[in-house]
Formats: sequence, structure tokens, C-alpha cells
Amino acid sequence: MRELASALGINCGSIYNHIESKEALLYELFEELLGLLQSNAMQIQRRVEAPKRLRKIIEMHLSLQDRMPCHFQLLEREWRHLSEPWLSHADAHRARYEQIIAAAVSPSACSQACTKSIVTLLNQVPAWLPALRLTMRARLDLIHSMVELMIAQARSDATAQRAGQTAT
Repeated sequence: MRELASALGINCGSIYNHIESKEALLYELFEELLGLLQSNAMQIQRRVEAPKRLRKIIEMHLSLQDRMPCHFQLLEREWRHLSEPWLSHADAHRARYEQIIAAAVSPSACSQACTKSIVTLLNQVPAWLPALRLTMRARLDLIHSMVELMIAQARSDATAQRAGQTAT
């Protein structure tokens, strides 16, 4: 909050004259980011052919990370500090984004755990990918391949689980 107040040119104590609380501000930033992710992913869902949707959503996510790195950092670092009702609202936004990704993959092919893992991987990209110094195309190819492996493993696990249930 001190950094924010300093950037705005106001005293730290007076920042609360402009915002309800730190949590309210965090939630607004999360809502802005998650809203953009959702609306952009929905546009991709409507406009892009099924086989290309997942790759386009990943590309959009990476592009948004390049444009809004501070939002993603806040999301990853501060999410756990939200309390109710902010946490429930933010969780609902994230769940809607996860549903869009699941639909792009095919809901039957990707469990909720798989979809959550994909979103977590995408959100964590800034923590490790820049060190590889890849072109945007190579970054996209790498992340898309990793997501495809996650989906393939989830499908394999689901098939093995169904086979095990049938055998008993």
C-alpha cells in the first residue's frame, strides 16, 4: 500500500480515503484481470474453430501477461490474502475462466483438476519462462505442448480408472 500511495503522490494513511480497503482494491484488480481473461476467451470460443481454440486461449493469456504483468503478480501473490466475500467472488471469476478452458479442450477430456492445473501453469509462466529467453512463438509452442501433455495424461488416467471400475 505504501508503494501505491507513493506512486499516486499521496500519504499512505490517506489512501483509505480513496478505497474501501486493501482487499477491495485487490478484488477490483483481480476482477479486471479475470474479466479480461473471460471476455477474451469467450470471443475466442465464438470465433475460432474448435481445434485451434486452446492454442488461441493460451496465446491470449501469454499476451495479457506481457501487457499486465503486475496484475498477474498480484493475482498469484495476494489471492490467498482475500477473505470473504472477496474470496468467493474471485473464486467464481476464476471458475468461469476454467469452464471456458474446459469447453475449449472438451469437458469430457479434462477434469476440473486438469483445468485448474492448466490455469495454474498459465499463471505461473512469468516465474520461470522468461529465463529461457524464447521467442513469443517458441513460448507459445512450449506452453501449448505442456498443456497438451497434461490433457493427454488426464485422458489416460480417466481411461485407466474406467477400465479398473469395469474390471471389478
